[in-house]
Amino acid sequence: TSRQAKLVRPLALGLLDNDTKARVENRLERALAKNNWKIGTGFLSTPFILPTLTAAGKLDAAFKVLENESCPGWLYEPKNGATTIWETWEGYDAKGHPKASHNHYAFGAVCEWLFDTVTGIQVSGENNFRIAPHFGGSLTQASGSYRSIFGEIISRWERKDDIFRLEGKIPANCSATVVLPDGKTYHAESGWHVYQSSHKL
Repeated sequence: TSRQAKLVRPLALGLLDNDTKARVENRLERALAKNNWKIGTGFLSTPFILPTLTAAGKLDAAFKVLENESCPGWLYEPKNGATTIWETWEGYDAKGHPKASHNHYAFGAVCEWLFDTVTGIQVSGENNFRIAPHFGGSLTQASGSYRSIFGEIISRWERKDDIFRLEGKIPANCSATVVLPDGKTYHAESGWHVYQSSHKL
């Protein structure tokens, strides 16, 4: 099958063994490429696409899907005036009338991936966080914050002139594991921290 939903669901739900898993991961990537990186899933499977590609080591493919500006795709909406996420990818019918809700949660699942993968903020335990940002596509900077019960955690990064620079804030009485895109890992206590590494763009 080349149906994205039938490929991504067993991967996301951990139903495949190693050999089959690798084959299906490759088929999913090919299915997306064949569809010009346009989403081909509905409400239940769309949240799985980007995390599944990332887990498969196919981050470049994930960013190609994210940055697709054609319909169906996330960037099609703001390119056509959206300030919220629509219930349907098209947004409007042939007469220019709104189709369904223009403020809907379902395709907004992309925000979770932007938060925990692109900015890299993850809660990993009591008083403990993980900051492991990822970059790709044309993205050169990103920032995010989370107001936890312990205080605000911030991740802010930029890549410029082959340098990846990350600033992070850890709340008081907390710690974090910081993982840069090149795999270098650091332990951080509360306060502001700055890290950088070399990356060719």
